[in-house]
Amino acid sequence: RCPDGKFETEMSLRPLLEIATANERIGALSAAIGAGEGTVEAYASAALRPYLLAALIDHPDGPGSRPVLIVTADDRSARDLTGDLRAYLQPRSVHLYPSRGTTYESHIAPPPHLAGLRIAALRALAESEPIVVASAIALAEAVPDKSLWPEGLALHKGESVDLTDVAVLLADAGYERVDQVEERGQFAIRGGILDVYPATEERAVRVELFGDEIESLRWFSIFTQRSLGDAEQVELAPAAELAAEHREAAEQIVERYRAPLDLVPEAALVAITASEEIPGALRDHWEDVTTAMHADDARRFYVDPAEPLEAGAELALSAADAGQELSFRAQSADFPSRTLAEAEGELEKLVRSGYRTVVAFEGRGEAERARFNLSRIDVPFLSDRLPEEPGVSFAVASLREGFLAPELKLAVIPQRRLLHRRRAATQVSARARLAAAIELRVGDLVVHEDHGVARFSGFDTRTLAGTTRDY
Repeated sequence: RCPDGKFETEMSLRPLLEIATANERIGALSAAIGAGEGTVEAYASAALRPYLLAALIDHPDGPGSRPVLIVTADDRSARDLTGDLRAYLQPRSVHLYPSRGTTYESHIAPPPHLAGLRIAALRALAESEPIVVASAIALAEAVPDKSLWPEGLALHKGESVDLTDVAVLLADAGYERVDQVEERGQFAIRGGILDVYPATEERAVRVELFGDEIESLRWFSIFTQRSLGDAEQVELAPAAELAAEHREAAEQIVERYRAPLDLVPEAALVAITASEEIPGALRDHWEDVTTAMHADDARRFYVDPAEPLEAGAELALSAADAGQELSFRAQSADFPSRTLAEAEGELEKLVRSGYRTVVAFEGRGEAERARFNLSRIDVPFLSDRLPEEPGVSFAVASLREGFLAPELKLAVIPQRRLLHRRRAATQVSARARLAAAIELRVGDLVVHEDHGVARFSGFDTRTLAGTTRDY
C-alpha cells in the first residue's frame, strides 16, 4: 500500500488508447456514432470490448463531456467491464450500477455496498463527464425518486465536528451503530474515536478527534485492527436506498418509484454490449420475479428497459460475428507458460512479430521481481507516453481480460494470463487425517468431499454390505 493508505498506486493504461485513435476503422466507428443517425451496430471480440469502449470514450471525436451509459446483460459482466474500463481511463471515474441484490418481494433491504454503489452511480449521471456501467437487470428495477434518497457525508482532517451530530447523520444515511465495525455500513463510537466502514470502500476508517477537531483519519483492517495508512478526507456514501423517514413506509410510496432510465440525461451516450444476451437475461429475470409475486404487483416495482434501450442506444456491440460492416477482432490473451523463462520466450515472440506489449501486474512488487528475474529482455514500466517501437512494458493495473489485436499490433496481458504457476500438491498423511477427525466436535462446520459444507453431528457405526465401520 501507499503511504497515504490507498491501495498500491495503479498506472493508467490510457497511453495505449492512442493506438486506437490512430486506427482508421475505429475512427470511422466513432464518426458513425457521432453522426447521430440511429443505432450503430458493430462486432467486437469479447476480449477487445473494454479497450474498444475506452478508446471510443477517449476518442477526439467521442462523447466529450456527455454522460456515458454502458449496458451489459448481468451484474457479473458489468462488474468486470467496470474494472477494465477504470484501468484504461484513469484518472476518470467509472461507476458501477449493479442490481439491488435482493428482490422487492422479499422485503429485505439491499446490502449497504450495493445501495451505496447504486445511488453514487445515479448521482454521477448529473455530473460532468460521468461514465456508468449498468446491468440490464439493474435497469429493470424501479428506483425511488431522488427526493427519497439519503444523503452521504464527507469527513476532512482538521475540520470541527460534533460526534453526536455525525452519529445522527450516519444513521440517516443507513449506517448501523455497533460495538465494533465488522461489515460495510457500520459505525462505532468510543470516546473521541469514530470507526466507520464506508458502504463503498474495501476497508474501514478510524477518525480520531482532539476535542471537536478531527486530528487524524486512518484506514485500518477490521481483522487485525492494524493501521493501513492515513487519509486527508473520506467520502461516506449512503448505505441505504431510502432516507430514514421513508424506510418504514417503502411500500406506501411505490408511486414515487421510477424507471432508472428516466434518470439518465437525454444527452447521454448509451452503448449496449453483447446485445444478443440482454433479451434473454431480462426474460429470465421477469420469470424469476413473477414466480414469487403476481405480475400486476410486479409491475409496480419492475420495469422493462428493453424498448427504451433499443430506441435510445447509439452503439450496439454484438457478441456474434454476423458480417457487420464494422468488425473488430482480437484473440484472448492466454499463454501456456508455467515458468518465467517460458513467459519471457512468449514475450519475445510477440516483439519479433511487431507487437507493442504490456503486461499488467496487480502489484508493483511482483512486477519488480519479474523484471529482476528476466534474463534476456529489459522491461521498463509504462510511462505517460506511448512506446514508439515494438517492445515489452510492465504496468501496475487491475485488469481482468487482455487481448492480442493483430490489426493494432497491440498485446495487453494480465500477469495471471501470461504465467500459470504450478501449485505444489500437499499430501496429507492418514495419521493427520485421523487426528483431524478425532478433534471434531458436534456442531463443527466441515466440508464433506461429496456433499460440500455441512455441520458435523457425530460418528455412527453401521454395517453395510457385510462390513462394519464408522461413518
